[in-house]
Amino acid sequence: MVSESHEKGDGVAEQRLSRKEIRQPDQFVSLSVQIAVWLKAHTVLLIYGIGVVAVAVTLMTGWGAWQKHREQQADTALYEATKFMHTSSANRSKAVEQLQKLVSDYRGTAAAALAYWHLGHLYFEGENYPAALTAYRQAQQRLNKANQPLMAALVTLDVAYAQEAGGACDPDAITGFEAVLQLPAPWLRGEAYLGIGRCHEKTGASRQAVAIYERALSDRAIDEVSRQMISDRLALLQPSSKEQG
Repeated sequence: MVSESHEKGDGVAEQRLSRKEIRQPDQFVSLSVQIAVWLKAHTVLLIYGIGVVAVAVTLMTGWGAWQKHREQQADTALYEATKFMHTSSANRSKAVEQLQKLVSDYRGTAAAALAYWHLGHLYFEGENYPAALTAYRQAQQRLNKANQPLMAALVTLDVAYAQEAGGACDPDAITGFEAVLQLPAPWLRGEAYLGIGRCHEKTGASRQAVAIYERALSDRAIDEVSRQMISDRLALLQPSSKEQG
C-alpha cells in the first residue's frame, strides 16, 4: 500500500512538474513582448532618428544634384570661352575675360582647372610669361588634386616652357623639364630633353647640353620627330664641345 501510494505520488509529482514546464513562457514570445515594450517606450526617439536619416539622405541627394548641375554649367562656360581663342586679339581678350570669370564662379570644378590651363596658353601667346606661369601652376595644382596624371604631366611641361620663356632657365626650367621625365608620359620625353638641352645652351653649358642630347638619343621612348630635332642640335654642338676640349 505504501509503495502504491508512493508510486502514485511520484506520478502526480511528475505530472505537476511536466505541467509546470509547459506553463513556462515561450522564449520567442517573451522576446517579442520585450521588443514591443521597448519600442513603445522609445517611439518618439525612433521617429526622431528616422526623420534625421531621411533629412540626411535628402540633403546628400540634393547636394549631389546641385554639384552635377554646377559642373554642367562650368563645362558650358568653358566651351563658350574657348570658342574665342586663337582668333583675333579682341576675341582673345574676351576669352581671357570669360575664363577669369569661370575660375572665379566655379572654383573646385574640373572645368576651372582646364580654364586655368587655357588662360596660361593665352598669356603665353601674349608674351606675358609671369601670368602664364601663374595660370599653369594653378591648373597643375588642381589637376594633381583631381588625380588626372596625363593632363597634369602636360601642364608640368607648360610650366617649364613658361619658366624658360621668362628667362628662368637655370635652374627652375631645367628642374621643371626634369620633372616631366619622372612622369608616366613617354610622349612628352622628347620635348623635355630638348627643353633641358636648350636651357644648358642658353646658359653656355655646351657640354651639359651635349650630354643630355646623347642621353635622349639612347632613350627608346623618344618619338622620331623629337629624335631628329635632338640629332640636329647635337650635330651643331659637337664641334664646339670638342674645341672646348
